[in-house]
Amino acid sequence: MATILVVDDEPSVRRAVRRRLELSGLGVIEAGSGAEGLEVLGRGASVDAVVCDVLMPELNGVALYDAIVELEPRLRERVVFLTGLASEPAVHELIEARGVPMVSKLHDLTILVDAVRLALLRSSESPPV
Repeated sequence: MATILVVDDEPSVRRAVRRRLELSGLGVIEAGSGAEGLEVLGRGASVDAVVCDVLMPELNGVALYDAIVELEPRLRERVVFLTGLASEPAVHELIEARGVPMVSKLHDLTILVDAVRLALLRSSESPPV
Protein backbone atom coordinates (compact mmCIF):
# COMPACT_ATOMS: atom_id res chain seq x y z
CA MET A 1 0.00 0.00 0.00
CA ALA A 2 1.29 3.44 -0.93
CA THR A 3 1.65 6.06 1.82
CA ILE A 4 0.70 9.67 1.14
CA LEU A 5 1.95 12.62 3.19
CA VAL A 6 -0.88 15.16 3.49
CA VAL A 7 0.33 18.66 4.40
CA ASP A 8 -2.32 21.27 5.16
CA ASP A 9 -2.67 23.82 7.94
CA GLU A 10 -6.45 23.28 8.16
CA PRO A 11 -7.28 20.23 10.33
CA SER A 12 -10.71 19.78 8.73
CA VAL A 13 -9.16 19.62 5.26
CA ARG A 14 -6.53 17.11 6.43
CA ARG A 15 -9.28 14.92 7.94
CA ALA A 16 -11.37 15.02 4.76
CA VAL A 17 -8.38 14.24 2.55
CA ARG A 18 -7.22 11.46 4.89
CA ARG A 19 -10.66 9.87 4.89
CA ARG A 20 -10.94 9.98 1.09
CA LEU A 21 -7.43 8.60 0.50
CA GLU A 22 -7.87 5.83 3.08
CA LEU A 23 -11.21 4.83 1.53
CA SER A 24 -9.27 4.45 -1.71
CA GLY A 25 -6.81 2.03 -0.10
CA LEU A 26 -3.95 4.47 0.50
CA GLY A 27 -2.08 5.03 3.76
CA VAL A 28 -1.82 8.57 5.11
CA ILE A 29 0.60 10.52 7.28
CA GLU A 30 -0.57 14.02 8.26
CA ALA A 31 1.42 17.21 8.77
CA GLY A 32 -0.11 20.51 9.91
CA SER A 33 2.52 22.77 8.33
CA GLY A 34 5.24 22.82 5.72
CA ALA A 35 7.90 22.61 8.43
CA GLU A 36 6.16 19.59 9.96
CA GLY A 37 6.01 17.96 6.53
CA LEU A 38 9.76 18.42 6.08
CA GLU A 39 10.31 17.04 9.57
CA VAL A 40 8.34 13.89 8.66
CA LEU A 41 10.46 13.40 5.54
CA GLY A 42 13.67 14.20 7.41
CA ARG A 43 12.90 11.44 9.92
CA GLY A 44 12.94 9.00 7.03
CA ALA A 45 9.22 8.21 6.93
CA SER A 46 8.32 5.98 4.01
CA VAL A 47 6.34 8.37 1.81
CA ASP A 48 5.34 7.53 -1.76
CA ALA A 49 3.64 10.83 -2.67
CA VAL A 50 2.70 14.19 -1.15
CA VAL A 51 -0.55 16.16 -1.18
CA CYS A 52 0.25 19.73 -0.22
CA ASP A 53 -1.75 22.90 0.38
CA VAL A 54 -0.39 25.91 -1.52
CA LEU A 55 -1.09 28.72 0.96
CA MET A 56 0.21 27.98 4.44
CA PRO A 57 1.84 30.26 7.00
CA GLU A 58 5.62 30.30 7.36
CA LEU A 59 6.54 27.71 4.69
CA ASN A 60 4.08 27.79 1.80
CA GLY A 61 3.45 24.84 -0.48
CA VAL A 62 5.71 26.04 -3.30
CA ALA A 63 8.64 26.52 -0.91
CA LEU A 64 7.85 23.12 0.60
CA TYR A 65 7.88 21.53 -2.86
CA ASP A 66 11.30 23.05 -3.59
CA ALA A 67 12.60 21.74 -0.24
CA ILE A 68 11.11 18.28 -0.90
CA VAL A 69 12.89 18.11 -4.25
CA GLU A 70 16.18 18.90 -2.48
CA LEU A 71 15.58 16.43 0.37
CA GLU A 72 13.84 13.62 -1.57
CA PRO A 73 14.40 14.01 -5.34
CA ARG A 74 12.44 10.79 -5.99
CA LEU A 75 9.28 12.71 -4.96
CA ARG A 76 9.75 15.45 -7.60
CA GLU A 77 6.94 14.09 -9.77
CA ARG A 78 4.90 12.73 -6.89
CA VAL A 79 3.49 15.92 -5.41
CA VAL A 80 -0.07 17.13 -5.92
CA PHE A 81 -1.03 20.64 -4.84
CA LEU A 82 -4.40 21.22 -3.20
CA THR A 83 -5.71 24.78 -3.01
CA GLY A 84 -8.79 26.88 -2.59
CA LEU A 85 -7.27 29.42 -4.98
CA ALA A 86 -7.04 27.27 -8.09
CA SER A 87 -8.52 30.04 -10.24
CA GLU A 88 -5.92 32.66 -9.21
CA PRO A 89 -3.43 33.34 -12.05
CA ALA A 90 -0.54 34.02 -9.64
CA VAL A 91 -1.03 30.61 -8.03
CA HIS A 92 -1.23 28.91 -11.43
CA GLU A 93 2.03 30.49 -12.59
CA LEU A 94 3.98 29.24 -9.56
CA ILE A 95 2.60 25.72 -9.86
CA GLU A 96 2.84 25.46 -13.65
CA ALA A 97 6.48 26.57 -13.53
CA ARG A 98 7.19 23.40 -11.55
CA GLY A 99 5.02 21.09 -13.64
CA VAL A 100 3.08 19.86 -10.62
CA PRO A 101 -0.64 18.96 -10.76
CA MET A 102 -3.05 21.16 -8.83
CA VAL A 103 -6.52 20.27 -7.57
CA SER A 104 -9.07 22.68 -6.14
CA LYS A 105 -10.21 22.11 -2.56
CA LEU A 106 -13.64 23.11 -3.80
CA HIS A 107 -14.03 20.08 -6.09
CA ASP A 108 -14.93 16.49 -5.32
CA LEU A 109 -11.96 14.84 -3.60
CA THR A 110 -12.28 11.92 -6.02
CA ILE A 111 -10.34 14.14 -8.43
CA LEU A 112 -7.58 14.39 -5.82
CA VAL A 113 -7.43 10.61 -5.46
CA ASP A 114 -7.13 10.29 -9.26
CA ALA A 115 -4.32 12.88 -9.29
CA VAL A 116 -2.47 11.03 -6.52
CA ARG A 117 -2.80 7.70 -8.34
CA LEU A 118 -1.41 9.31 -11.50
CA ALA A 119 1.47 10.81 -9.51
CA LEU A 120 2.26 7.35 -8.12
CA LEU A 121 2.53 6.04 -11.68
CA ARG A 122 5.01 8.73 -12.75
CA SER A 123 8.05 6.68 -11.71
CA SER A 124 9.27 3.21 -12.58
CA GLU A 125 9.74 2.60 -8.83
CA SER A 126 6.03 3.00 -8.15
CA PRO A 127 4.47 0.90 -5.40
CA PRO A 128 1.26 -0.93 -6.27
CA VAL A 129 -1.83 1.30 -6.11
